[in-house]
Amino acid sequence: MKFNIIKDSVRFRILIATLLPITVIFISLIPISYYYLKSGFEREIEERLLSVASISVSLPNIEYAIELREGDEDSRVYNFLVLKLKSLKEASSVKSLFIFDRENRLLVSSDGGKIGKKISRLLIDNKEINQVFNGIKTSSVLFKGEDGFFYKSAYVPAIYDENNNVIAALGVSASVSYFDTLNNIRNGLILLIVVSLLLLIIIVTAVSKGISYPITSLIEQAKLIARGDMEKSINTRAYGEIEILVNTFEDMREKILNRDREMQMMLSGIAHEIRNPLAGMQLMIDLLLEKFSDNQEVLQLILQINNELKYLTNVVSSFLRYSRNINISFQKVNPVRILDEVLDLLSSEIQKKGISIKKNIMEKELESDNDILKQIFINILLNAIQAVNNSGEIHIKFMVDRDKYKMVFIDNGIGIKEENMKDIFKPFFTTKEKGTGLGLALVKKYLLSMRGDIELKSIYGKGCEVSIYLPLS
Repeated sequence: MKFNIIKDSVRFRILIATLLPITVIFISLIPISYYYLKSGFEREIEERLLSVASISVSLPNIEYAIELREGDEDSRVYNFLVLKLKSLKEASSVKSLFIFDRENRLLVSSDGGKIGKKISRLLIDNKEINQVFNGIKTSSVLFKGEDGFFYKSAYVPAIYDENNNVIAALGVSASVSYFDTLNNIRNGLILLIVVSLLLLIIIVTAVSKGISYPITSLIEQAKLIARGDMEKSINTRAYGEIEILVNTFEDMREKILNRDREMQMMLSGIAHEIRNPLAGMQLMIDLLLEKFSDNQEVLQLILQINNELKYLTNVVSSFLRYSRNINISFQKVNPVRILDEVLDLLSSEIQKKGISIKKNIMEKELESDNDILKQIFINILLNAIQAVNNSGEIHIKFMVDRDKYKMVFIDNGIGIKEENMKDIFKPFFTTKEKGTGLGLALVKKYLLSMRGDIELKSIYGKGCEVSIYLPLS
């Protein structure tokens, strides 16, 4: 659950949306950069080798190399060509220069060597050798030499016959020393990417915090408003669209708060205006009761009027309680002692219906308001008493549920229809013929003000289970 909240947060989404594609791009840069750098180095070496080879074929008397035969290693032509190729090898810093015929036999080399010896490497470069004897300059792929280093060879036509056919070619081989450079560049790229990603994470985290912090403040404020606490204003710095959102939300909170105050004043005013004539009517009824105490017929009518007046007075009192601001006086209270007081207060209604009270209590002191908790118990138990038939049962369980003190009231009364469950905590909603519909709404308002909550479960025809929760500390 906690991970889902983190996963769905604005900051998490910004981090993922920003870092994921950039990380993929940065990581892709390593092989791409390596490939293009390697290709560039390889082309440069190829051009250098072809240039050296092209210069070498312009050596004087090179055409006599085709006339060399086995055993001519001591001839002046052979030694002259070896000397020239060796000088060129040292000047160009290549590994070797060599001339060979169509049968891949060595004619002369910068390293000396036996005339007519088969050059095995040329068998591997068969495709390139065919091209060079067709008059095309070419180069081999990279290959690893016996010394473990990588090498590359270039081949150019060297000697032609009278029909302008290539009869001998010149090859030049050189070691490829750029791999260390490539590895250093790759390692540098990896280090640069890691540092860049770390800096990016820091920057994106800071930016996302600047975006998510005011949003988090708005969420907390929305939770307070949902709990009925609209007094706390939003004090958070924001910019751009977030600032507009914060200011709009703050303006909305103030308007709701003002409207709520106006509504409370109106309800309170109406209730007071109604209560004053009701008090006068009650006084007159008391006088009438004394005057007509010996006339049973008139007395019965006066008593009916008196009952209706008491009901109306109770409705006005409920409106007043609901319209007033709740002032919580937190103190150490004993819920079990308060429950016993309420049960004593309601004992006549309980006995009248023959209701059985069963208790399973874990005693615990709470930081709460004694009078408000008492009113909560009264409202819940009155609903349960009214819901059960004669000889019904009410089970009361008090227990510790993690960091909450859970108080459960279970009755086997008529229950609540499923379609009414969604409206059960709304003010003025009732299924009774006579009722204000403020009992459970007031209970929920009280509980939210004390950082608590209420939960109601019901199966129509079988009863209700009301659970209230208050923090342990």
